[in-house]
Amino acid sequence: MSDPIKSETGERVLGGLEVEAPLRFGSERLFLFFTQSRLILAHHAKLGRVSVPMYSLFGKMAEGLRKPGRKTGSLEKMALMEPGGILGLHRDNFSVEYPQVVSVKVEPAGGKSRITLVTMDQKYELYASPVAVDGVEHDLRSLLGRRVEYRS
Repeated sequence: MSDPIKSETGERVLGGLEVEAPLRFGSERLFLFFTQSRLILAHHAKLGRVSVPMYSLFGKMAEGLRKPGRKTGSLEKMALMEPGGILGLHRDNFSVEYPQVVSVKVEPAGGKSRITLVTMDQKYELYASPVAVDGVEHDLRSLLGRRVEYRS
């Protein structure tokens, strides 16, 4: 990422990766960003049954309508935005201040990496490519210290 934009407070996106969160029916793609003071989870796309309107009407026939997502450079584009701008892009986007993070555990899970993010209020289970997770290990450790655990 080059030339991240600083906000009025000096906060900027330092790094990030694409993650997938399992839902009751399907999953949701999110971007997980790191700033100097918080994590930001930003909506990207829903996959599976929840992504198809009127699923109950069309049943299994509707599943074939979903096309696999294309890489559009959205992660890079969003990473260049101000953190407040990212949060304003979608009503479900949110941030977690670092003091609210209890732990982050990263471990292999069937060809993917499972990221278990525990905050004072919530527990999130996310999945990402092992290469992407390895690529942000240094950032996570420098921002969260001993609260980050990588298992192999």
